[in-house]
Amino acid sequence: MKQIIAMFLMVIATSTIQAKTVKQVGLMSDYLFRGITLTDNSLAAYLKASGNVGNAYGGVKAINIEAADNAEGIPVEMDVNFGYNNNFEHFNLDLEVITYNFLVDTITDETEFKIGTSPLKGLDISLYRGIKKKTWYPEIAYENELVHKVYLDASVGFWLPDDEDDSALTARVELGRDFPEFYGVDFYVAVDYISDSTPFGYNNDNDDAETEFVFGVRKNF
Repeated sequence: MKQIIAMFLMVIATSTIQAKTVKQVGLMSDYLFRGITLTDNSLAAYLKASGNVGNAYGGVKAINIEAADNAEGIPVEMDVNFGYNNNFEHFNLDLEVITYNFLVDTITDETEFKIGTSPLKGLDISLYRGIKKKTWYPEIAYENELVHKVYLDASVGFWLPDDEDDSALTARVELGRDFPEFYGVDFYVAVDYISDSTPFGYNNDNDDAETEFVFGVRKNF
């Protein structure tokens, strides 16, 4: 817990001395992390702050989650990330550390390392390595602003656990619009797909695919 607080304070301190900070609050019909619901298909609310100093960046996010009935603690996930986007002459190399901290005793914290690059505008190619769960997660993400402040976000990823027999393809397509005339609130709808809703199981589990529709609203400050 002390490490979480220390990283949180570091991010806040960083965001106060740089030129650009973003604070965001949001509400969505389901919290899906790479195709897996963490709120049992129920509402989720979150607070997020991020900032950068040159090519270095960091952020912190808190969101409610679903916890087991016998869980002790607070049903909240707190994520802290920091990284550095190395820009070279013809390409970039984005290195990032992400910690997923669960304030309940029934869910194990996780730390991921990410290496990524953006070969084209709006296109990101990343590889995530989970340390405790021993997972690989390659992902391709694309974002594009269409017309009349309508935007499109899309991503495709693949769960690859080291010590399990299963794997899972994930995909998400999100369409939204920013309304500057309405206090700058952003409304969106998304479709999430996962080919196996239990990618950390074995070959004898159900291997059920799931498709979920998510509605949300968020606002930057």
